[in-house]
Amino acid sequence: MRRVDPWGLAVAALGACVYLLHGFGGVLSRDLALYAYAGQQFAEGVPPYEGVLNRAGPLAHMVPGLFAMLARALGTDDLVTMRVMMFVLTVLAVYLTYLLGRDTFASRVAGAAAAATLLSSRAVVLYAGGGPREKTTMMLLVVCALLATRHRRWVLAGVATALATLTWQPSFWLCLVAALVAAGHLPWRRRWRATFGAWVRFVSGGILATAAVMAYFAFAGALDAFFEGFLFINATSTRQVGLAEFVWRLPGEMPRAWGWSLWLLIAGLVSAVVLGWRARGSTDAAGRMVVAAGAATVASFLWSLLVFNGWADAVFVVPLAAVGLGGAVGAVAGRFSARGGVALGTAYVLAVSAGAGYVAWSRSPDTMYQMRAEHDAIMDVAGPDATVQSIGSPQPLVFEGLRNPIRHQMFLTGLQDYVDETEPGGLAGITADIEQRRPTFVTVDRPAYYPWLMPTLRENYRYIGRTSRILWYVSLDVGEERIAELRDVVSGDP
Repeated sequence: MRRVDPWGLAVAALGACVYLLHGFGGVLSRDLALYAYAGQQFAEGVPPYEGVLNRAGPLAHMVPGLFAMLARALGTDDLVTMRVMMFVLTVLAVYLTYLLGRDTFASRVAGAAAAATLLSSRAVVLYAGGGPREKTTMMLLVVCALLATRHRRWVLAGVATALATLTWQPSFWLCLVAALVAAGHLPWRRRWRATFGAWVRFVSGGILATAAVMAYFAFAGALDAFFEGFLFINATSTRQVGLAEFVWRLPGEMPRAWGWSLWLLIAGLVSAVVLGWRARGSTDAAGRMVVAAGAATVASFLWSLLVFNGWADAVFVVPLAAVGLGGAVGAVAGRFSARGGVALGTAYVLAVSAGAGYVAWSRSPDTMYQMRAEHDAIMDVAGPDATVQSIGSPQPLVFEGLRNPIRHQMFLTGLQDYVDETEPGGLAGITADIEQRRPTFVTVDRPAYYPWLMPTLRENYRYIGRTSRILWYVSLDVGEERIAELRDVVSGDP
């Protein structure tokens, strides 16, 4: 771990080339814009959950926020800087995955295959330069937690587990099960003290990291907001589906989103379980790590049966799939001579990387730049004093550096009821506030999601068209002449 491994550097460089082929111009979807806007709010000194109410962990806001701070210090664009730094985090995850695979199976071939599996996953390619997304930060921290677990650095494993959880909560079960199983020693009666000591150090690391984040919220006077967004909403006001129901409702969604890398993901998860079962009697650190990866895979699958809301939710198991396929390729390579094994591993790395590179190059988008141009044109016509109220469509806030009048962006999967119950006046209070303040624009992603909003828009606003994924409504107060000008720069039908 102490020396830079040229094999790892080579695979990381290969990953960087693949991600650069895809570029940084991917579409700024609603979810990506949510995290970008939350990062901008954090950069302006607004604590997570107070600027944007969201159900992911606070680091999902804070990490993009740190990158927004960097952008402002350098004088660069917030969004592009966030995406470049997410690219850096992804390349780092590829290198650390190589170390994880190499050290778990004592094989550079296994390490290279593991890293190549991770780097070529479609979701990883998409988010590497197309974020910011909390899944990127979470994936890196999960790899860090597994690598620390492999080397029995229990305090560091606990810290990484806590930070991953504070980014996206489901990663907790994966990292916890891996650490608890890897710390186990056989026979139990002779080694229980060492096992218990490892667990204590792991928990201590987690408590220290969590306490540091909570200390920030306490200092900022936002501890109630932390508990609300991180715990209470998820426990009381979130409606979610499981993996089986998701696949049943949308059978083509996972193949569409993941492409051929879905088969790598499935093969890697199956391999992790099989290798873990075969190594179940191991007492050495490497063998216990193989068992731990298999157990963590089973735990992650069971969690996903309860909670799985979209194709991106599978990203948290990509490191486990990488370990599983890395071990499988390493085992097959071990049946050949040293030179033959290296040739096999190299062929696997080049094949999956070439496939990922082709997809990245053939689908290299510039949608983000088009979106920015559209929004800039609209705001130029509206004038410097124009304001925007976003409902489920934070993209204009990101591009134009605006602040939403309310902290709510998301109203789906239970959040609409939560807002109605907890906000002064509920949903009716939000519409009454819009009627009173009359922001220049109200933007929405899908009007059908917000039946409570539409009467106000029909009475006080005029629909002028849509840009990428966003419907624009302009206040009647701006006058018919200005409305006509705005229609000229907005294209499309509702």
